[in-house]
Amino acid sequence: MDDRPHLHIKQLKNALKALDIHWTPDTVQSDAVGAVMWANVLMGAAEAHLIGAEMDAMEEGIDVEPLREAFGPIRDEIVATASPVDPESLLLATRTSQLVSDLARAAGPDEQNPDDQVLAAAREAAAVASSLVGYRAAVRKAGEPELDPREFFTLAVAMLGQLTKRLAGLTGPDSPESS
Repeated sequence: MDDRPHLHIKQLKNALKALDIHWTPDTVQSDAVGAVMWANVLMGAAEAHLIGAEMDAMEEGIDVEPLREAFGPIRDEIVATASPVDPESLLLATRTSQLVSDLARAAGPDEQNPDDQVLAAAREAAAVASSLVGYRAAVRKAGEPELDPREFFTLAVAMLGQLTKRLAGLTGPDSPESS
């Protein structure tokens, strides 16, 4: 039996404890599921600290974009230690997938009639990006049966079509309809 999920949970709980975050899930199906849950909580804590630190820096007149560019590769290197096989594709796939999920929640529960059409368009744009990242990974692993590049490409084209329709339907002060 693989003990990595249990080790992940232990490390994640220790990190959260150091941040004075006390969270406990209601139920956990397995250590593997628990590790994903705890990792998401820690990632939320890290994002909160990042946003707070960037806001503090901006209040001091510091341009944070060069800091993001400088430290992004370091963050990527740390994440890459989790996967020795094509860590860049895995990292990009994870990030774009999370962005799609975050935008879907923000846009509203009904995908066809979302509460916020602009966020729904952003979700669809992120889904196009996610599909293209998947396409790139599949092309790099051409010949492996579980990754068919055509499926990712077809999905990207379909999502782009959906995005185009949604954008055409948007109205606002900068839309072509208001000119």
